[in-house]
Order: sequence, then C-alpha cells, then structure tokens
Amino acid sequence: MAVATTSYGGGGYEYQFVDTPLDMFVCKICQYPSREPYLSECCGHTFCKSCLEAAKRVTTVTKACPICRDEEFVTIRNRQADRAIRSLHVFCTNKEKGCEWQGEVNDIINHLGNSDGCQFENVTCSNDCGKCLQRQYLIGHVEDECVRRKVDCQYCHITGEYQFIEDEHKEQCPKFPITCPNKCEADNILREDIDEHRKMCPLEEVTCPNDCGMTLQQQYLTTHVKMECPRLKVDCQYCHITGEHQFIEGEHKEQCPKFPVACPNKCEVVSVPRDDVEEHMKMCPLELIQCEYHMVGCEERMARKDQKKHNKEKMEEHLSFTTRQLSNTQHNLVNCQVEAVDSKDKLTTKITLTGKDLAATKQHLSSAVKTIDQLIQRLQQTERDFKDELCTTRENLQTTQEETKGKFVEMIKSFADAQKELADTKADLKSTQEETRKTKDDLTQQLAVTKQEAKKTKDELTQKLTNTQRDLNTTKQQLATTCQNLTKAEKEHITLAANTDEVLAKLETKFQTKITEIETAAQKRITELETKLEQKTQQIELIISDPRIFWYNTVNYQASKLSSGDQVIPVIVKMSEYTKKKSDKVNWYSDSFFIHHKGYKMCLNVYAGRSSGYMTVYLFLMKGPYDDQLRWPLEGHCEVKLLNQISNSEHHLENGRYQDNGRKRVTSGIVVTSGERCSYAMWFSDKFISHEQLQKITPTCQYLKDDSIFLQVDYKLGTV
Repeated sequence: MAVATTSYGGGGYEYQFVDTPLDMFVCKICQYPSREPYLSECCGHTFCKSCLEAAKRVTTVTKACPICRDEEFVTIRNRQADRAIRSLHVFCTNKEKGCEWQGEVNDIINHLGNSDGCQFENVTCSNDCGKCLQRQYLIGHVEDECVRRKVDCQYCHITGEYQFIEDEHKEQCPKFPITCPNKCEADNILREDIDEHRKMCPLEEVTCPNDCGMTLQQQYLTTHVKMECPRLKVDCQYCHITGEHQFIEGEHKEQCPKFPVACPNKCEVVSVPRDDVEEHMKMCPLELIQCEYHMVGCEERMARKDQKKHNKEKMEEHLSFTTRQLSNTQHNLVNCQVEAVDSKDKLTTKITLTGKDLAATKQHLSSAVKTIDQLIQRLQQTERDFKDELCTTRENLQTTQEETKGKFVEMIKSFADAQKELADTKADLKSTQEETRKTKDDLTQQLAVTKQEAKKTKDELTQKLTNTQRDLNTTKQQLATTCQNLTKAEKEHITLAANTDEVLAKLETKFQTKITEIETAAQKRITELETKLEQKTQQIELIISDPRIFWYNTVNYQASKLSSGDQVIPVIVKMSEYTKKKSDKVNWYSDSFFIHHKGYKMCLNVYAGRSSGYMTVYLFLMKGPYDDQLRWPLEGHCEVKLLNQISNSEHHLENGRYQDNGRKRVTSGIVVTSGERCSYAMWFSDKFISHEQLQKITPTCQYLKDDSIFLQVDYKLGTV
C-alpha cells in the first residue's frame, strides 16, 4: 500500500508500510490499518475508534453494524491487534524527498517530531519568522539566513534580530560609517560623530557669527569674519575708534574728524584731515583773501598764492596808499602845529593882556609845562619804539620782500620829516617857554584866568597825539601781519611736509600689513597642503602595511624590505579563481616569492579538487638567483594561515608535515605552470581546510571572498 499523505486527526494509519498489512488489521471504513482498533462480535471486522464514532454520527441507524447491518452490533477493544499494528514497519513520510528511514509505527512520531529526527521533515523556523523548510536546512537558516536570527551589529556590537539590525538599526546605528552630507574629502565618519565633523567640515554651510545675515561655507568663514564681514569690528584707520565695518566705512567715514578730504579750493594738497580744513583754509594758496594793505586803502581780493605777485604788481599803488596815509598823518601833524601856533599867538596875546595874572598862575603853568614835557617824552618813546619795530621788520623781511624796501625807506623819510617838524615844534615850544619865563611875572595873573583854556588846549593836543600814535600803531600792525603771514607760510610748509610723511608712513604700514596677511594666508595654505599630503602618505603606508586594507598579488616588494637577519618573515599570497580550479581539478600555483631579501625562493600549490572534501596545500622550494650565497639544506619552521578577509582574527592555522628532500637545493624536479622548476614539496597539509568550512560565512569571518583566498606564510629561519 502506498500512501502519499499523513493524517493525525483521525482514521487509520496512512503511512507507507514496508510490508503490506494483514487484512484483519485494516479498518473496513477508512481502508487504512486501524488506529485504536475495535473488533465487531457480529461479523468479526475491525474498525478504528474514530471511524466508528463518525459512522454513528452520520447514519440513521446508530445501533446497526456498518458492514453487516446486524442490529445486535457489539464491539470490543482489540488490544492485541493494536500492538501488532504499532509494531509494523513503515517508511518515513518524507521518503520521496530523500529520507531512507524505516521503523515501527510507534517510532515514526518521534522520528518526525524530534529535532534530531527526520532531516527532510518540513518544520517552522524556531525564530517565528514564518519560514517553513526541511529540518536539515533549519540550523543553517536559523544561524545564517533567518531575518529574525540574533546577530551583533558589526559597528556598535549590540545584539538584535538580523532584520532589525540590517534595516532599522543600520539607519540609526551611532557607530555606522557614513559619508559627509556635504561630500567633503572625509569618509567613514561614525554617525554619532557627524555633528562634531560638521562643526569642522570645510564645506558646511554656516551663518556669520557677527549676525550680518551671510551664509557661506565654513572654509571661507575665517576670511569673511576677519576681512569681508560688514559687521566686522574694526578700528578707523584715521581716528582709531572701534566699530562695525559697515558703520566705519559708511556713516562714520562721512563724519570722521581725521578723515582726509580734498581742499574745497582744489589746491595741490592731496588730502587734509576734516577737522583741519579750517586751519588749512587759513594757509591754502587758493583761498581768496584781502590785500594785506587794505588798512591803507587797497580793496582788491586775490588767492593767497598770488599775494606776492599782487604786492609786486601793485607796489607803486601800495606805496601811493602808504604815502597818502603818511601824508594824512603829516597833514594832521601840521594841523596840530598850526593849531599850536595859533594857540601860542592867542596865549601870547592873552599873556600880554593878562600879564598881571601870570604870577598867580605860575604854578599852574609849570604843571602844564611838565605835562607837555611828559607828552614830548611819550612821543619820543613812541618814536624809539617805531624805529625799533621798523628795524626788526626790516631784518625779518629783508630776504623775502626786497621789492618793498623802497617803500619802507620812504616811510622812514616821511617819519623823519615828521620828526623834524616835531623837533621844530619842540624848539618853538622851548622858545615860548623861555619867553614865558621872561614874562612870567606879567602873565601870572593871566594864567590864572586862562587856566581852563590851557587845560582844554592840552586835552586837544593829547587827543591829536593819541590819534597820531594810533596811526603809527596801525602801520606797526600791518608790518606784524606781514611777519605773521610769513610765519604761517613757513608753518604751512612744515605741516604739509609732516602730513606727507604721515600719509607715506600710513600707506607703507597698510601695504606692509597687507603683505603680512597674504604671507600668513599663503603659509596657512601651505601648512594645510602639507598636512593633507602627510595624511595621504600615512594612508598609503597603512594600505601597504595592513593586509586587511590592500592585498598584493606579488610579494617581492614586501620581501625586498626584509633582511636575512629577520627571524619571522610573513608573506601574503593571493590565490584567485577558486571555483574554476576546484571544478577543473588542476594544480593551483601561486606567484613565486622570497622569504627574505636575496633569500630563498618559494611558491605555494593548492589542490582544491579532491573528493575527500578538503583542500590540500603544498609549499615548494624553487631555484632562485641567490642560491649560491645561501646555506643548504634549508632549515627552519613555517606556518601557513588562511586569512579572514573581514576581520583581523579567526585566521585558520594548519601545521603540516615536512619532507627533508624538499629542503635541498633545486637542480632538477617538476616544472610549475610559469615554466620555473621546483623540487619536491618541503611542506604540505593534505587536509588543510574543508570546503564546507572554507565557504562558510559568518558575521565575523569569511575566508572565501570574490572567489579568492589569501594565504600567509610565516617562515622562521634556523634549526627546526
């Protein structure tokens, strides 16, 4: 009987039996070997307990036998048949899938249900992932394929379900390496460090800390803040107050008292500090000024630089004005003299008429004479002061105003004439005094009468003398103005020279500062490039030195760095095309290598096509270019490792066997695929690693990757 399915819910045993069960064991209702068999007393047929109960539920005659229809239907439990049926041998229900198990009915449940039972039985994944598969694949599925298997994150090492780790967790893992969102040169940045990286990333968009509203890349922030930001705190280069760059360059520059501005008259002075413009205008050669002889009548206005030219051109006119002024002064003096003569005549007449009164007024006349003497002394003192001032002025202006010399000579002559006239007046006064003395006895009474008139005359003379002195002071002031103008011109020249030196010094300082800034920026850029170059060099050296980062097909470069004095020489060899070599069942030779610089030459041979399920590894000694200088036979000890390609741990190490004849110098022997000759293998391992273990992949270990393996040969020179 061949049955394809299994049912545990009721009815007979639906298994495929090795031998056909006896008819007496078969249920007459379900036609399968009975489960919990009952024997009918009426007809002797066997029924399953569940089949009888089902038949009673569906038939209208519940007490009749389902076979013979005897109403006296009675059944008894057939325990002997039950034991016999349970001891029958059956095939596994998964026979068609490949299971070769045979056993009693009592054992099939355990065979199908136990974890170490039928490997072809369909079971559900124990991780509740919902996957149904054969038991033989359950372990591999649970350990390597199940999306709900427990794995460790290779970055942060927390444990969780594979599906969670690979999907949701990988998007949040703080240790997961990601690239910079700004696509800068940095890579493999931990997710938890991305915020710190962005604080230093040169391509990160940042806002100016001065709140100027500018957004720019971080690599340009320093330059912007120090040199370009409109709200940068800077010092005014003119008055040195501190403020924002925008304010200093805008509003403040329009008001800065030290800001250099052009002369309003557009003179040759390049620039003048704003608060010195008024002082500059007092010396500006283009400023319109009054003629320095306006006090004597010249009303023309000219540029300050044309003053000397004007004086030269108008010299005669100025002398005319001065002569007229002196003439007026002389005329005034003559008028005074005439008035004095008239007064003298009147006094003489009055003295004659009032001689009797002269004695009474003698004392008063003496006082009047003394007053006149004092006035004369004051006039003499004024004369001396005027002479001294003229001498001083003549000495100061001798080199710069030769053209006015004649004018001053004429003025001095005119003054001398006036002095002479004053001397004559004095002589007349003295004569009058002598005559008065002669007649003082007669005039004593008259003087008493004319006391008031004499006082009035004295006042008038005093006023006239004061006017004369004021005119002389005016001339003196003109001369002082000339001297002052010369002094101002000299100061203007000195100031202009000082300003020029200051401007040149400021320009030189600014230029030097700019050069320093450029040199600093260039030095900084050179330092950055040197740092990057050093980092790239370190990365290249790391790639060369670390076999986990980069693998070499040949190891001559690595071997050339070693010396014969090294005790342990690691050599890494890459073997490619594993699948092809395994299927072709051919010898798989590596590239040749030296175990040290100018040392022994060797190669590896891998045979992956053995039916035993293991990969065999041989180490051959080859004929090399330095054999004449080496010691024979070769002595030492080697270890061959199969390297883990995703971690620096869990490497597979296998200590094989040595052959002494393989350590001798190569003169003849087998020829490898490259055409080079080698002797017999000096070391071999016939069960280096099984193909199952080689192809197995775990989260922390993978030997076969990209159809290639890496073998590391560690050879220790010396006695074995």
